Amino acid sequence: MTARELVDEMERRWEELIALRASPDMYGSESLDGQLAELELWLLRAQRMVTGGVRAA
Repeated sequence: MTARELVDEMERRWEELIALRASPDMYGSESLDGQLAELELWLLRAQRMVTGGVRAA
């Protein structure tokens, strides 16, 4: 799996979780909110890697 494919997969998962969060059954779910927060951090890092925003030290 390439980095771009990983980012694409993470973006799809993000969209799935956002849709799930909007459902009445999951509204206010601390577990789901935690998953979204963690995924957001990983997604931002991965997007920077793919776009060249992260430079080697």
